Amino acid sequence: MCGRYNLVDDPATRALLKELDIDVGIHGRVNIAPTEHAPVIVNGGSGHVLEEMRWWLVPSWASKPDSRYAMFNARAETVHESRAFREPFRKRRALVPASSFIEWQRSGERKLPLLIRAHDAALTFAGIWERWEHGGRVLHSFAIITTDAAPQFRDIHARMPVMLPAPAWETWLDPDAEAESLLGLLRPCLAQDLEVCPVSEKINTARNKDPAALEPAGAVRHIAAAQAG
Repeated sequence: MCGRYNLVDDPATRALLKELDIDVGIHGRVNIAPTEHAPVIVNGGSGHVLEEMRWWLVPSWASKPDSRYAMFNARAETVHESRAFREPFRKRRALVPASSFIEWQRSGERKLPLLIRAHDAALTFAGIWERWEHGGRVLHSFAIITTDAAPQFRDIHARMPVMLPAPAWETWLDPDAEAESLLGLLRPCLAQDLEVCPVSEKINTARNKDPAALEPAGAVRHIAAAQAG
């Protein structure tokens, strides 16, 4: 799953936006949690657009925004079939830029956070988004797609966000892309070499937005990108 991530205004993030022809700055943020707003990249018709959306997808048919069901992640295996996700998957896909994300491992009663980042670039998660409107109120929201963990990631977590490589970006954002080609992008493989390091348990509290909480608290290890076997 993916339940917390970070976006930093650094050269890697700016290079990502430049490659997508987005000429706007971003407001970096730490410890982004579900129901908070964050920037996503969508197809604006005449080019790529960066929009702020709520991270917790609200289906267009919902009577109101609801947090009873975990709608911040969408499973790759069922995204094309789910009542809540199938229409956004067909028509409203997004790239979610990230500098890193957090996974946890348990040690007794403690939840030990691990920060995962690409070795030398920003990450781009596969996402879907939806427009909800009721009584004059309009809300744009998104979910991050997750898949089974790649073999070399499984000791960290059983699932991981789909991290799309640059050659897949245009296909993912293409409103006319076929479902078969889109589903082929959601396989459990790593697009980039990753670094994994422990960070402060202060990051466990969603309201903690201190960048110092992202500083390494242990040795960094490396995971090489490779296709699933």
